Amino acid sequence: MGNNSELGTRNPKFGTSQMREAAANLSAWAWHLIPANPIVMRVVHGAARRPRHLWLRFGYLAVLFLVVLVGAFNISNDLSLADLAKESSTTFKYASITQLLLMCFLAPVFTAGAITQERDAQTFSILLSTPLSNAQIVFGSLLSRLYFVIVLLLAGLPIFFVTMIYGGVTTSQIVQSFAIAGGTAVLTGSLAIAVSMIRIGTRRTIFSFFLMIALYLLAVYGLGTLWGATKIADAPVNVNGDRMSWLAPIHPFLALEIALNRIQAPSLGVLGAHSAPVQYALAYPQTTYVSLTLVLSFLLTVLSMFFVRRGALEGETTLFGQLLSRFTRGGSDQRERKPRRVWSNPIAWREAATRATAASRGIVRYAIIGGGLFAAAVLLWEYHGGGLTATTARVWLAGMVTIEFAIILLVATNTAATAITKERESQSMDLLLATPLMPKDLVWGKLRGLVSFTVPPLCVPIGSLLAFGVYDLLAGTVVPVVSIEVWIELAVLLLAYSALACMIGLHFSLRIRRTVKAVMVSVGALSVVCLGAFGLAFEIITSLDSGGAFIAPFTPFTAVWVLVNPRTLFNNANELAQSLHSVRGFALTGSAIATAVVCAIVAGMYKNMVRNFDMIVRKQSGQ
Repeated sequence: MGNNSELGTRNPKFGTSQMREAAANLSAWAWHLIPANPIVMRVVHGAARRPRHLWLRFGYLAVLFLVVLVGAFNISNDLSLADLAKESSTTFKYASITQLLLMCFLAPVFTAGAITQERDAQTFSILLSTPLSNAQIVFGSLLSRLYFVIVLLLAGLPIFFVTMIYGGVTTSQIVQSFAIAGGTAVLTGSLAIAVSMIRIGTRRTIFSFFLMIALYLLAVYGLGTLWGATKIADAPVNVNGDRMSWLAPIHPFLALEIALNRIQAPSLGVLGAHSAPVQYALAYPQTTYVSLTLVLSFLLTVLSMFFVRRGALEGETTLFGQLLSRFTRGGSDQRERKPRRVWSNPIAWREAATRATAASRGIVRYAIIGGGLFAAAVLLWEYHGGGLTATTARVWLAGMVTIEFAIILLVATNTAATAITKERESQSMDLLLATPLMPKDLVWGKLRGLVSFTVPPLCVPIGSLLAFGVYDLLAGTVVPVVSIEVWIELAVLLLAYSALACMIGLHFSLRIRRTVKAVMVSVGALSVVCLGAFGLAFEIITSLDSGGAFIAPFTPFTAVWVLVNPRTLFNNANELAQSLHSVRGFALTGSAIATAVVCAIVAGMYKNMVRNFDMIVRKQSGQ
């Protein structure tokens, strides 16, 4: 009995010490996982001092400030308090949309290169040889990049508080807007880390990631706003006769519309026919979206841990790749191909031919062309059968062309951003410089080949517009879906903007040594410029009635949307019918002038690139 009592008094002490030791180990593990993570400390402490991050924060805040400043132009002393609150609410709406757009693309810009940059610098293997665990590598790579994104998000908070001066904006709306933007940033960052960990390679990884984000945002938003089948019958109707979509809890911009009170969510009382989780998701879509993004981000982060030390070497062929290569070679090891006719400029031919081959292997090019043709055929068939009115078909056509053109711009920019860096990384630049080709031949060949590569995908939206124009012309429609000359206007405009996107990619491809960084900077710069121009110009264009058709061609996405859907400029269809001739005249004149301006910008960038080509190449070769 004595021994048992003595043993019984010792066990609790022994168990308490073990619990304390386990708690101490757990706290030390959590401390080194996130706050004291070596990767987080290295990146934050080192990269935070770089001037480019300062300029990035300045550019981000400048875009938000310009959006708010443009909205402030509509505020005057003659307005009543109710009108002031309305204008302030409108300004806050555009600022929130701009912030969310920037978060959708800036977050992957920072995080997509977290692993790929380590592989390009050949330091990823060294990182794996350290005592760092898989969790520390993944969380460190994610949080070190998200740190800059969250800092950007918080830096814009004072600008949003300015919109509360005249009323119409509540603290709850600002909190919900920032929560949606922050959840989107965390999700895109986690997804970028997962893609970087799971897939081997850099160029296709980053481009496919941006393409996937753009497709999801555009496609799901189009379905949620234009397709009546996604509308909730029990949801209240807003002033425009629109209802909330079922897709709001899984899409950031649809959830943002609920947070901004542009569309009302149904109450829990009218959703009794659904299960409890569905009721909550539909009644509080903005909260559901933020919760889903955080949960999915955690799951993606945990999934990435299993692929940190998977043993595959970069560039090593997989079983699927070996089987595919056997089929593409006809089951033999021979690498024979038929002779091909080379253009007068061999660089241009090489760019167009090799890019087309690479795109067909990745099914990107065929997916763009095939998907665009299928969507246009379905839309035209529905319009012919009476399932779509001219107004609805016009909106769908404008959205479809906008999505296709956005994808083409991303493809062109990504392809151009690798045009010179791949020559440098494959050490073939020295061979090109040893040929009799001059810098103007090299740059012009790259530009011409890249533009030729984008021509077949551009034929899809242009052909869709031409098909609708010819159909309405033959049918004798008074107010057609699109005017017959719109396809010509957009053909020259889209080609010019594609050349500008290629020129932007070539510019950064020449000045930046690494492919990953060149792609991220090029796509980020194009996204900021296009989205910023769209946000600033759209409000001005829609306030000018028919005169807005003259200004719209000077930015890429307003050009597509307004020229295809001029109904945006007017309050109703009757005003459009009365002003259709003036709109067509303004659109034709503006398109001609805008094309000349864009071509002049491309020519200026081309001359500057040719002039500095030798100096930049020699400077980089000496590094």
